[in-house]
Amino acid sequence: MNSSKIPNRPEAAAISSEALVGLGITIGALGLLGLLLGLAQHMRSVPGGAMLLFGLGAGLVVLGIIIAAAARAGKRR
Repeated sequence: MNSSKIPNRPEAAAISSEALVGLGITIGALGLLGLLLGLAQHMRSVPGGAMLLFGLGAGLVVLGIIIAAAARAGKRR
């Protein structure tokens, strides 16, 4: 019956909230780039590529907003 030699420590976040906000902003910016590339493909009359890039860009924008908002909400606690 050996007890742990490491005392119980409170859990610490692996990444700071400021870094998470920056990550969210970066992912959102990549999403905007995807949306613009989708628009460019649409103007070139390449519907398959346009739909793929529109979907990917919109998804990344939403993901970036969620990450940045969750990080800011966690910072207030």
